[in-house]
Parts: sequence; C-alpha cells; structure tokens
Amino acid sequence: MRFCQTTEEVEYVHSLLGPDQVVRVERDGYCLDGDGEGDANTPDVVDAEAWLALPQSEAMRRVGLESEADYARVYKQIEAAVYRRDNREKQGGVHASIVIKRRGAKVVDV
Repeated sequence: MRFCQTTEEVEYVHSLLGPDQVVRVERDGYCLDGDGEGDANTPDVVDAEAWLALPQSEAMRRVGLESEADYARVYKQIEAAVYRRDNREKQGGVHASIVIKRRGAKVVDV
C-alpha cells in the first residue's frame, strides 16, 4: 500500500506499474486539498509553522485569541509541537501536519 499526497506522487507511482496491472484507487476523505498556507488547506485551520511567524496581532486575529496571556500560552505550545515534529522529521520520519483550529470552527469526527 502506498499513500500519495500530490498529483506528482500519484503519477510517479502510476509510472512504476506494468501495462497489465490493475490498481484500485480510493480518495482519502481526510486530505487537505486546496491552495492553503502550508499544511492548512481548509478555511477552519491555520498552519502552525506559518502562524508562529506572524506578527502577534495578526496571529491572534487568525485564530480568535483575545488576550495576550492566551497568545503567549498558545505560542509556547505550538512552538514546542513544531520543534518536536521537525526534530522527528530530520531523524528520518515523515512530515506530520500541525494545524491550529480557528475559534468557532466545528470539529467533525467522520
């Protein structure tokens, strides 16, 4: 089994198949398609790594934070999560998406 995240990856895997091979393909219902920012390709989430680089006022607005104390707490937690993800990725792991849910966006468990 192989998972692909881009059209280019799908085309590469397709090129590896012989002419008589039949492959069943299913679309992953949890993928984040679209022209978003970083790993955040839906309107309900913000890419965590990109969020860290935003000015404080813009970062607070994007996720719906109202107090600077909340911003400081969230920033510290997101920074630690992104650091751990990048560290694992450098050790040969895969790139894990880290996104922040915008305040008021519903969480749907499908």
